[in-house]
Amino acid sequence: MTLISMAVNNIKKNFKNYWTFFLSSSFSVFVLYLFMSIVYNEDVKAKLGNMKSIMIVFIIAAYMIAAFSAFFIWYSNSFLIKSRKKEFATYMLLGMSKKQVVKLNIIENLITIAFAFCSGIILGLIFNKFFIMLLYVMIRVTGDVSFQISLEALKFCSIVFGAMFIIISIHGSKLIYRDNLIDLFNSSKKAEKGLKVSHLTMIISILSIVFLGYGYYIAIRNLAANILLTPIVVLLVVIGTILFFTSFTSLIIYISKKNEKSLFKGTKLIYISQLYYRYKGNVGTLSVIAITTSVALCASIFCFGFFNKVEENSRNMRPFSIEYANGTNNTDKIFENTIKNHKEISVVYKDNMEFFKVKTKDFLLGNHEFLVLNESKFNEINSHEKSDMKINLKNDMDCNFVQVANFVSDKSVIGKEVKLSGGGSDYNLKITDTYKKSFMAIDDSKPTLIVKDSVYSQIKSTISKENTYKVTGYMLNNDFLSENFIKDLKIVIPQETKLLTFYENFMDGIKMMGILAFIGLFIGLIFVTATGGIIYFKMCMEASEDKNKFIILKNIGASKAEITKAISKELMILFGIPFVVATINTFAASIPIGKMVAVNITKEFIIIILVYAVLYSIYYLITLKAYIKIVSN
Repeated sequence: MTLISMAVNNIKKNFKNYWTFFLSSSFSVFVLYLFMSIVYNEDVKAKLGNMKSIMIVFIIAAYMIAAFSAFFIWYSNSFLIKSRKKEFATYMLLGMSKKQVVKLNIIENLITIAFAFCSGIILGLIFNKFFIMLLYVMIRVTGDVSFQISLEALKFCSIVFGAMFIIISIHGSKLIYRDNLIDLFNSSKKAEKGLKVSHLTMIISILSIVFLGYGYYIAIRNLAANILLTPIVVLLVVIGTILFFTSFTSLIIYISKKNEKSLFKGTKLIYISQLYYRYKGNVGTLSVIAITTSVALCASIFCFGFFNKVEENSRNMRPFSIEYANGTNNTDKIFENTIKNHKEISVVYKDNMEFFKVKTKDFLLGNHEFLVLNESKFNEINSHEKSDMKINLKNDMDCNFVQVANFVSDKSVIGKEVKLSGGGSDYNLKITDTYKKSFMAIDDSKPTLIVKDSVYSQIKSTISKENTYKVTGYMLNNDFLSENFIKDLKIVIPQETKLLTFYENFMDGIKMMGILAFIGLFIGLIFVTATGGIIYFKMCMEASEDKNKFIILKNIGASKAEITKAISKELMILFGIPFVVATINTFAASIPIGKMVAVNITKEFIIIILVYAVLYSIYYLITLKAYIKIVSN
């Protein structure tokens, strides 16, 4: 029998040992090819137009998916190699050399990856159109999707998985060459030492809570106002998470094991003992899973939070349906004549605003250019928007400060004195209140001071024409039907008139955030699949190694129900702790994210956490079933 026929025969007869490696490889190929085929799809490129920044994001995400897929395949192959060491030893005992065993393993890897590659590509081709249509729905574009086989995507996947085949073959060869015959036979019999706890463990446990708590505190209290603190927060939370799993959780398990009063209640002795002897080998895995799940959850909430708030954000950035600056009576007539030909839309209201450009002296950070608007016009705009906000300045020195650049309103400016310089005159004012509001498109916005009408009139009498800034804004009854009107208006309106529209900003935003949400969907899918799969592989490996322990438990009187209950509790802890830690990390991150984008993302947080919880629960049940099956046989 040749090595090739022997490898084929091994895979056929023992596919149950290969299927996890095959499945993880096939899924990774499927996701990567599907993603790359969308990147290179000509129809998608045509719909996105010249959005080069989007393509860059796509490429970065592709490399992230490739890297995590490689890690996933590496881990599943390591599980396969470790579970087959006794088999390799048997081959050597029957007369095969290590070199022949290595060749056999390489051939088996080649066959498995080749079939996984083909099945992944076929699945990618089948589902390609569906996912492109899903992308179209998310970015609100229509059009036919033609069937395309992307040679670029095939080339990219071939390079990635060809490299992975070489790496895992070298890794497997090293493992086989490293161990002697006895070590290969006894690889599954090596007992793991129980947890050791010292005073240092207790100190590190306390430090883990301190690091996490302080990281959460900075994130919730200060991060929204100072985004430069992000690296510090990330470092604190990552270190705290690692220390939590290496020391704090170990300490809890150790205390539970030593607490004899409660240890012998029910099945606690079984699963606590399992954790006591097995947890040390799982620390690294659980830490990585908690951190990667935190990243995946934060990315998903960020992407889908922005995606669901595109309309709200676009309304903040473009408060009017259509606006232009320093227009003339002729510009207004062109607008009115053009809209007459579009019965699908109508004007709800029109606002003409006249701002004055002034300079401030020694305000906050030095000299600044501000806009000035009168109190009555401010209240008129609010009434059009059906806003309850109405200001009533008590005297000529009072003013309100409207911020446009900060993520959150800086209340520290209240009570500060402002010295305005405009039209050759100086005006001493005092800020009595501050808030965020968009008067016009944020493209041209500046911080604005709302002053008494009398002060506004004084400034107007001395200000030059060059320092006067007029904005005309129209609110339509339905912005989403204005596409054709905007196209026609752009043809006839003077080129020097800067036309800014809500609809165009919304469509750019929905494309950008829709694609980011789509990318987040892919990355979240590969992360949750990989992390759940890693725990699955790890637990199945432990189940194979601990089979004899459960046989002994049965022999001394433990029922199948008791063993099942103990296993379910052990797995629940191992699946649950990383997810709970990741959820808390994500909750702490979601608060400053919501503040920074000035939107409430609580709904997105709850939905995404529930989706991940359901997916992890499915993995938990699959792993529990597989574990019980292994120890029961």
